[in-house]
Amino acid sequence: MCPHRVRIPLPTPRFAVRLLAGGAFVLLAASCSPPAGPNAGSPPSTGGPGAAPVTGSQACDLITPEIAAQVVPGLEPSGPYGGARPLGSKADQCSYWAKSDTGMTALSVALVSPASEEDIAKAKATSDCAPVTGIGDFACLQWTGYFRGEAGGASANVVLTAVRGTETLEMPYVTGPPTEGGSAPDGNAIARALAQAAVDAGWGNGAPLTVPAAPPVGPPATTNNPVCAMFSAAEVRNAFGASKEPQLLPGEVSCRYTFGDLGTPGPDSTIFVAEVLQASSSSPAVPMMKGEPVTGIGDRATFSMSTEPPGAKSLRPSGDVPITVLTIQAVSGRTLATFVAQVLISPSGPSAEETKEQLINLVRRAKF
Repeated sequence: MCPHRVRIPLPTPRFAVRLLAGGAFVLLAASCSPPAGPNAGSPPSTGGPGAAPVTGSQACDLITPEIAAQVVPGLEPSGPYGGARPLGSKADQCSYWAKSDTGMTALSVALVSPASEEDIAKAKATSDCAPVTGIGDFACLQWTGYFRGEAGGASANVVLTAVRGTETLEMPYVTGPPTEGGSAPDGNAIARALAQAAVDAGWGNGAPLTVPAAPPVGPPATTNNPVCAMFSAAEVRNAFGASKEPQLLPGEVSCRYTFGDLGTPGPDSTIFVAEVLQASSSSPAVPMMKGEPVTGIGDRATFSMSTEPPGAKSLRPSGDVPITVLTIQAVSGRTLATFVAQVLISPSGPSAEETKEQLINLVRRAKF
């Protein structure tokens, strides 16, 4: 989150799109918290001008549907309007989504109020984050490496991180590559819209709003997410026999490795996601684990495989080849880890069974 960009230290709340085994999205809260500033005694957020009635989530009361729709027309609330916080997160969350010519567009909001000094310091230490003026005590923008340097436009996926008094705010915007004939996303326009949304929500500090330009090209941003540290990009590339280096899109409890040919069957169409959750009590994690038992991974592990058509749910361009989704769930003490590989199987490349073995061999090396 912040993303690498979407970067995700487990103790820190933040938002990222989590890709589940069925290809569905869940928006998870996470926080890249910046440090406290002169307004350290400011009251907690209750929403900007025109805020909707209280919803049960401070994040939804802050970035209302009206404000979200100004960022991207057509964005609508996703899931429970003010649902429970994700496991291990301090952040109140709110998420919006819309179908688009990229398949799916999502805007997430993570608000920590009150935030600890540690939360604030971590937010201000967000890597690869370009300063924004006019918002709170601290604000910056980070462009993620998931879809960085796409043809025809600057980096599309953007995260706004801000601090005001004893609150931290993180707003990731995520979209996919355009389908055939679709227009490329405009990372500069989205960055300006995110910054303006924070001002409209009452986080302006009276100074002129200035927004840095999105990088047109460049290497993936760095991340200190411990989930991403389980596998290097080279390990993932070699494990699946890909020729291209994957880019990273980390979230609070997940880390996604995305290759460059999502619509072309073969190893370079792979999306690999690792997620780690800690049980909140002293009792071991006891998830529902369906599938074929796998040895050599944690205390207990299972493997399952399914297929689905390409499209909006999987953030892939349209195509005729079904998506093969391979999932490993593993428990080690109080830790539950989930590993998902989404692949377009090519007749001339590794079969589904061979890809299964590639995934299992990769996960057996993970320490969680």
